[in-house]
Amino acid sequence: MHVGRRRVRDLIDFIEDRAIATVVDVGANTGQFGHSLRRAGYRGKILSIEPGETEFEVLSQKAKADGNWETLHCALGASSGTAVLNVSQLSVFNSLLSLSAAATLHDERMSVDHTEDIAVRTLDELVAPLSGNTLLKIDTQGYEKQVLEGGRRILGRMAGILLELPVIHTYEGEWEFHDALKYMADLGFVPAQMQPVGFHTVDKVSAVEFDCLFRPRSGVDGPSPAETD
Repeated sequence: MHVGRRRVRDLIDFIEDRAIATVVDVGANTGQFGHSLRRAGYRGKILSIEPGETEFEVLSQKAKADGNWETLHCALGASSGTAVLNVSQLSVFNSLLSLSAAATLHDERMSVDHTEDIAVRTLDELVAPLSGNTLLKIDTQGYEKQVLEGGRRILGRMAGILLELPVIHTYEGEWEFHDALKYMADLGFVPAQMQPVGFHTVDKVSAVEFDCLFRPRSGVDGPSPAETD
């Protein structure tokens, strides 16, 4: 692999190239992702979705001061209903899934502090009214597949999908990295960009997970694996 000095293309390059009008931010926590988009120059609509009570209060205050940033207080899943949110000592680790045995070895702050009863809705319910090119970002601590399952009717409209995918499994029942790639391929999406997120506490040069940006498969990519079987 050649390591050159040319600047690596990033998420903002993708957003500008695809003329993204709306970013749907699922698992927004206190709005860190939305804030990073604004700092990078994105001025389009942001729809942030967050189930945590305290986190949503902070998020909603940031959004109110923005003018083009909306918020929804719920989780997303495969179907509408209710669920129990495990709230960790550090809220970025909040999840609807239980922690694995490896979780606190990765970061002690993943330990559950308390739980909250939350509402769950689906992507199909919430995103259907949106128009224009849309980027979907999902960071739900192991619950990404369930969120996608609730958006089967609208996923084909997405110009891009950004997922946080695990290498080290810190939640019970979360999917394998290769299973996630196949799932996205079956939906008609291929990887466009990948960035490491966090590094192993023991193997310090190896990532724990990756932010994977997917784009719709196009004619220039050739036939899909299913078409060549």
